[in-house]
Amino acid sequence: MLTITSARPTRHRATGLIAGLLVTASLAAGTSATAAAPAATQTGTQAGTSVASAVVPTVNNATLTAGQKVWVTGTALKLRNGPSNDNRVKVVAYRGAQATFTGQTKGRWTQVQLGGTKAWTPEAYLTANQPNPKKIKVGVTAQNLGLRAGPGSGYDVKVTAKFGTIGKFTRIQRNGWWLVKVNDTFAWTPQKFLSVGGVFNVDKIMNVAHNEVGYREPSWRNNKYNTWINGDYAWCAVFVEWVFEHADYPAGVPYKKHFDQYVARLREAGVLDTTPTAGEIRKGDVVLVDWYPYNGPTHTGIVDHVSGDSIWLVEGNTTDGTGATGRGVFYRQRAMVDIHAVYRPTEFAKWNALK
Repeated sequence: MLTITSARPTRHRATGLIAGLLVTASLAAGTSATAAAPAATQTGTQAGTSVASAVVPTVNNATLTAGQKVWVTGTALKLRNGPSNDNRVKVVAYRGAQATFTGQTKGRWTQVQLGGTKAWTPEAYLTANQPNPKKIKVGVTAQNLGLRAGPGSGYDVKVTAKFGTIGKFTRIQRNGWWLVKVNDTFAWTPQKFLSVGGVFNVDKIMNVAHNEVGYREPSWRNNKYNTWINGDYAWCAVFVEWVFEHADYPAGVPYKKHFDQYVARLREAGVLDTTPTAGEIRKGDVVLVDWYPYNGPTHTGIVDHVSGDSIWLVEGNTTDGTGATGRGVFYRQRAMVDIHAVYRPTEFAKWNALK
């Protein structure tokens, strides 16, 4: 039985994932559409403007021809219904998405066609130089998913995909629906039915984790998990990484030898929920543990289930709870008050692919 010796400090939910991915396709407030667009090598959010951080040659409307292919340079570019920031967002395109110039311009705003619709963006967020971004693999996580001809349930089903089907994300999103290529067919589905980086199969992940329970390291930090990653550090995070690798979803967790680097990567991604409640935590999530006096997380494990004020984890680099000092992989009960943060592996994979 765990004894709670101090009340836990108040923490705040991380919002970095959403803030970090959404890029507003806009000119500085109060600037006319005919003014020069901001340089695409800048970074920041001054006056609501944020642009691509990579040094990418941008297009000039005067040099484009109707039907020419262009590519998005913004991290998550909001394209609008008309050539100003006052128009509603019509489609979101992630860096590397392909579009076609329609031939229509207004000042420094450009109209393109992508995802079956026409929308406007400042020319500074496009390039005529074809990039070579990595393909974004997605896995179907619903049973017999009907993917549709358009971004809404009113469109006809074009193709049906079984759980575990692998497809490719086109980097185009409308109203929470993603345009993907599945079984050689382009079709739309809500993003919630997909996992980026492969198939997030909770049962498979937990089976791999549970099959390791009872393993004991032969000597201090000498174990098969550190051997796998070629490291010799404290290995609780390495165990989590090993499990996800062997469950065919390595994209769901950072790949780091050292715990501090693992935590830093999660903080960079903005995926840590630091005010988790029992009702929000799901099997297959990963938590960071922080014991009294709560100076920061020092341990991590994979969630099996939550019951009342306790959470059950599969952990590496831990003791068996009997008082024995040997370390290994064990099924442990922890107090919810000691959970510093939780993250969903699918959210980390999404951030890592789209950043």
